[in-house]
Amino acid sequence: EKFSFRAAHYFKGDHPWNKGLEFFANKVKEDSKGRIEIKISNSGVLGSEADMMQNLREGTLDFAVTDPSAGSTFSKELDFFALPFMFKSYEHWQKSLDGEPGKKYAKIVEDKANLMILGYWGGSSRNVLSTKKTIAKMDDLKGFKLRLISSPLKVNVWKAVGTIPTPIPYMETYSALQSGVVDGMENESVAVIAMKFYEPAPNIARTEHEFTVRPLFMSKKTFAKLPADLQQVILKAAQEATVFARKAELESGAAADKTMQEKYNVKFNTIDKKPFQDATQPVIADFAKQMGLSELLQEINKVK
Repeated sequence: EKFSFRAAHYFKGDHPWNKGLEFFANKVKEDSKGRIEIKISNSGVLGSEADMMQNLREGTLDFAVTDPSAGSTFSKELDFFALPFMFKSYEHWQKSLDGEPGKKYAKIVEDKANLMILGYWGGSSRNVLSTKKTIAKMDDLKGFKLRLISSPLKVNVWKAVGTIPTPIPYMETYSALQSGVVDGMENESVAVIAMKFYEPAPNIARTEHEFTVRPLFMSKKTFAKLPADLQQVILKAAQEATVFARKAELESGAAADKTMQEKYNVKFNTIDKKPFQDATQPVIADFAKQMGLSELLQEINKVK
């Protein structure tokens, strides 16, 4: 028996996720000796990330790489990795997700949301952009009007830092930076260069407040259709694709940083992250408690 599946993501064909899905699809086809074919839809042609998450759950879509928060309407636990200042470094991110905390979270999501996490992709660091001044320490953000998405979770975390969170739609952000409606924003370098946010906001403080968690999700209904040998093909190929996709994402982030520094004269500076982590810890603990994931947060904090 042969199987034809669909995979989707929201970005263009040159995005690291697309490269990762192509690697995954080729590996699955090769290892299944042509019994599984995966067709990839990029650029959001199958709908928003929220649509993708819902379709995965229903089994009308088979694979997707998305921000897990897009599924928080049907499972609050999917908002967990939207918490800023959770991971101390890229290495801490990697060890947490590849270790017991990552396995436990995948089990929770499978039980609560009917979705399988085949691998944790992402890993890009999000930083704070400023239109006027260099942000050298946390105190520089007191009264700083920071553009955010409309998320109570993120608003409360950034209030604890001292900013004035200002929710603005993504496509209106450039003009808000340019006109002074906000003093800055936070984002990852690949998005910053794609949207040219560095033009009105040429100062970037490496707060690394978030290392993105963007899982390769699979519909549990799709997985259940497969015989045991092909289930193993999928799981093995996903592990290899995860290594490939993470490397591609790191490389694209580094290339974006280099281009912004050398071609567009963007100024990056390092910043002490500990005051941020101390200030936001109570807010993060409170949100984890509301989600019923306090124990998982404690385990992540213990990872060395």
